[in-house]
Amino acid sequence: MALLIGTDTGLYRVDGLPFEKGDAERVLDCGTVTAVKTFDGHDGVFVAATDGAFRSTDEGHTWEDLGVPLGDRFWHAGQSEVWSILGTADGVLYAGTNDPYVYRSVDDGETWAELKGFRDLPSRGHWESPIDPHYARLRALEHVPGRPERLVAGVEAGGIHLSNDGGQTWHDRRDTIVDDVHQILPISEDVWLATTGYLDHDLENLGLGHAVGEGGLYRTVDAGDSWTRIDRGNDFSYIRRVFVHDGTVFFCGGEEAPPAWVNDEHETALFESTNFGRDWERVPYPGEPHEVIETWDVYEGDVVCGSGLFDVPDARDDVEGRIMRRDDDGTYDTVGRLASNVSRMEVL
Repeated sequence: MALLIGTDTGLYRVDGLPFEKGDAERVLDCGTVTAVKTFDGHDGVFVAATDGAFRSTDEGHTWEDLGVPLGDRFWHAGQSEVWSILGTADGVLYAGTNDPYVYRSVDDGETWAELKGFRDLPSRGHWESPIDPHYARLRALEHVPGRPERLVAGVEAGGIHLSNDGGQTWHDRRDTIVDDVHQILPISEDVWLATTGYLDHDLENLGLGHAVGEGGLYRTVDAGDSWTRIDRGNDFSYIRRVFVHDGTVFFCGGEEAPPAWVNDEHETALFESTNFGRDWERVPYPGEPHEVIETWDVYEGDVVCGSGLFDVPDARDDVEGRIMRRDDDGTYDTVGRLASNVSRMEVL
């Protein structure tokens, strides 16, 4: 069983777990990987990255560039980046960039058209990015189970926004969550989870930017009309990803936002809940107290996850990418190492 591993230095492939450092083969030089996904109704596996969007139909051995538009940018160096990709059961592909724009393809990625209704959201002028204030990131782009025409977009930083017509028009819902939105995980048509963070900038006193938020893990039971934070009292509230498997909810959080993660006094923590967030148990894992778990999947029936140290100004020589496997007794063991942070995974 093969595993694709997204890192800060491209996409890697291994044929199985465990593996030794150096065994992983880099199969795609694409910059920082922001998504690795497969979709019902679409052949192959898809990758979003800072260099574009790509697809493989031979389990990750070779790749084609999907040609998602990457426009020139005047505020920050370089071109725009692809932060999210989505395929719906009706055969449509979507991609989100950090300008942020939404693009749609109805011909399997041959051509792309911008969904300009996303530009018209009233709160757009208040969106920000941690490193590029005039261009927020469209980190999350999902569809609702059973409703391929309903799209949910999460902006870092800019809230959650909804479309009921395949992205042609959008409803501004920044009033429900104003923090950074890192991930949206639809569980059913009405129940979704969202992970959030916050800008670690002292802009409020200067009258600039939105107020620094509190982060946390949120749940909606009414299809995004309202959200409730379900990790109240958690000091590790800067959360990148959440995962649900076999009745257990998993998330890892940091005490502060990056770039504070690079400091020795900064800590991270891993939590599990078997009652959908009513109670949480902190569990140990390799890589504490600095490494942040940012990706999850299931390998041969076991939960696997990947960690690293993300978005820090200077990389730590003592922190590398790590793959972990959760045993039947709930113990996490290291089953693979890479030289670069592990941000995304997909089991094939």
